[in-house]
Amino acid sequence: MEVKERFIILRAMKYSEADLILHAISPVGEKLSFLARGALRSKKRFGGGVLEPSHFVQFTYRQAGEGKINTLNEATLLNDFKKIRQDYDHLEFALQVLECISRVSQEGDKNSEALFNLLGNTLKAIETAQDVILLKMHFYLKFLMQQGVLTPEAWMAPLLRTNIMESNTLVGDKALKKDIALHLSMIESATQQYLKTAENH
Repeated sequence: MEVKERFIILRAMKYSEADLILHAISPVGEKLSFLARGALRSKKRFGGGVLEPSHFVQFTYRQAGEGKINTLNEATLLNDFKKIRQDYDHLEFALQVLECISRVSQEGDKNSEALFNLLGNTLKAIETAQDVILLKMHFYLKFLMQQGVLTPEAWMAPLLRTNIMESNTLVGDKALKKDIALHLSMIESATQQYLKTAENH
């Protein structure tokens, strides 16, 4: 059965001389795998670097059933979040975000729309981020809160109550910046520790 659906690409791995294996997350938060045959050669079906991680795309694919790899027939680029790639720090952070989402998203999970939205909104926020460190902390707290593993503390309040798309509104908060400098390495470690635990389940 052929299906058309939107996805954000999480990972792209070379499978053979011309093929790619892709992992992508759907708007309901389900992670799916795709085989793109001839992707490294076919400019007609997959031209213009459409199959890059972080790209928001529309896939036309043949469903293979649960637990099996789907066959990608066509891909259309909807948003490439171009400005992410204009700065190394922005791009590096975007790849960290993709890694976080990739490691917790699951095949068969159709109830994680919030995960897809967090990813899409964070990618948009990275494009215009005035302070990547602040946005990084903002993402980690939202991510851990969404996963149900964060114990909120008073200093987190401005970040937890602010939409990640509005992260730039917090740039002038000097007290918050001090708190971020103080706690960032701890929150990063907690995130990495959680991701290891999540992958083992």
